[in-house]
Amino acid sequence: MDHKLIFPTYEEMHEKAVKLAHLLKEKNVNFDKMVVVSRGGFVPASVVAYTLGIQDVDIVSIQSYIHRKVDKAIVHRAPKTDEVVLVIDDIVDQGGTARALAEYMPNMHLAVIYAKPRGLPLAGTYVEEITQETWPVFPWDEEDKNNH
Repeated sequence: MDHKLIFPTYEEMHEKAVKLAHLLKEKNVNFDKMVVVSRGGFVPASVVAYTLGIQDVDIVSIQSYIHRKVDKAIVHRAPKTDEVVLVIDDIVDQGGTARALAEYMPNMHLAVIYAKPRGLPLAGTYVEEITQETWPVFPWDEEDKNNH
């Protein structure tokens, strides 16, 4: 599949993360904790946690891609809980990560910067919808940036 690449800057990603935090605040949900999807969720989650004053932050480690190709989601580490959990990631593509994490955290609320059509139904909150063919090359992903 050919990808349409976009190259958001750090400043744009910060603005989108602040917007995500405000969208979450408007939902008026009391989350028991926040979980960050490693590694893509680190930068937006940091901004969201500071903006919302969230202290209890955990990390999940899951692998869904191999060189931009979606693969079977492999969960390396995730908390098992029935708590109301805010899960932060950079993007929901086809939803494999979200579906895999829902087995561990059935009451999770997925919040992402970018949502693609196939994954959109799994995103509780998102900032921007992009096409299925669009691939964001994030400013912190040096390996991906160096391939272009």
